[in-house]
Amino acid sequence: MTDATPPRTASRAPLGKRLLLAAATVAGMLVVAEVILRIAVPEPVSIRFTQDTLELRQLQLDRFGDVLINDPDRFWKLAPGSRLPESGSDAGGPFFGVIANGQGFRENHEIAPRKSDGETRILFLGDSCTFGYGVSWDQAYVAGSEERLNEHSGNRRFECINAGVPGYSLYQGFQVLDDEGPRVKPDVVVACFGFNDRSEWDGMSDLEHAALSPPGWMSGSRLAGRLWSLSHPPSARGTSTRRPRVSPEEFRGLLTRIRTRTRQLGARLALISWCERFQVTDDRDERTPWQLELDRFARRHQVPILDLVPLMQRWADEPGQTSQFLDIVHATPATHSRIAARVVETLGPVLRGGGSQE
Repeated sequence: MTDATPPRTASRAPLGKRLLLAAATVAGMLVVAEVILRIAVPEPVSIRFTQDTLELRQLQLDRFGDVLINDPDRFWKLAPGSRLPESGSDAGGPFFGVIANGQGFRENHEIAPRKSDGETRILFLGDSCTFGYGVSWDQAYVAGSEERLNEHSGNRRFECINAGVPGYSLYQGFQVLDDEGPRVKPDVVVACFGFNDRSEWDGMSDLEHAALSPPGWMSGSRLAGRLWSLSHPPSARGTSTRRPRVSPEEFRGLLTRIRTRTRQLGARLALISWCERFQVTDDRDERTPWQLELDRFARRHQVPILDLVPLMQRWADEPGQTSQFLDIVHATPATHSRIAARVVETLGPVLRGGGSQE
């Protein structure tokens, strides 16, 4: 009697190959899901962008909303290369002419990727007051500052970059600095905020809204962003009591972050505290909590600050002085020109390398 031959069993692929095949299958499924989502699901729009465009419609500024685009980090930004009809034609509003160059700055030219020899760059962060609500790009105080700095600069050339965007808070200003700073390589950063920060749009601050967005490494994937949103729903407080877009405490912390980022870029910081019309016409002793935070921060860290409140009060008292404001906060072209002269004075010690910013 012979021994029976044992049945042969099917050979199994090595474990490594099986794991590799499984990983490839999962990766393929994820790619398919990503493609389907990109085709079938519109790109998500931030709540803040929706709120801003709604406010523009309420102010009958719909046409300006057409040159704003959604942004996952800043909520919204100026559409690159955007223009509106010039004032005097069919402009029909306070926004006209050059809105943004190809890089999203309110400039009529592109900012070169590299600074030329002898060039000093000053990056102006701000809201509609810096952008130049109601004035042309070359009437805004940023352009006026550049013109004055270059008048007697000799071989030195100054490039003042207007990165102001209507509706921006200090949180959004920090995002601009963080995104654009490494590309622009500014020598000086000037920040002017505090008006929009106190606006109350809902029960969450800008920083809390930002926390709802997926981290940067996930933002490029529609699938990852969707999964993040499902696992990070808005807080219930978002529909309850209204809160400032940036509280005074958050404002203070963001000033510190801007100062730190500015120093990392090898630049120096200066601040502008904007004046509102009521501080000239109604209550000259009142300061908003955000203006107080700016003043305290500047004194504590020895950062140059241009406080426009006492200046515009004195200008208002000059004989024959006409209104300095177009509305409750935005300046006339003539006032922008005067502000530009004071900006140049304030930046003098900074540009000479004087003063301490420890």
